[in-house]
Amino acid sequence: MTEIFKDPAFHFIWLEVGDLPTSVDFYRQVLGFPVQDESGTFGVVHLEHGQVYLSPGTPKPFSGYIAIAVPDVERLRQRLLAHGLPVTEVIDEGWAQYINVIDPNGYRLILLQPTTEAG
Repeated sequence: MTEIFKDPAFHFIWLEVGDLPTSVDFYRQVLGFPVQDESGTFGVVHLEHGQVYLSPGTPKPFSGYIAIAVPDVERLRQRLLAHGLPVTEVIDEGWAQYINVIDPNGYRLILLQPTTEAG
């Protein structure tokens, strides 16, 4: 019988980035997320249930998306547009409204606002 682990928790994702200051600026200034980069060797984006580590290196975008819940997707969309970034219209799937944007290293982000408790 396979053992089932109860309530595994997301801790962090580690992304290699080509230009650390540009990446930190994108997550802090453009998206408005809390970022700590005290050491100068990496940046840490703080999320409610985990972190995104930004580490100098060669970006390795993958075929998936990184989904991050936000309280107001339309407000964030307007913020991205004000920074001159290409961003999708808000897509309403019923369970969530979301936008897609690509960060400076080619990582694909889904920024979503859940509309149900199941989101």
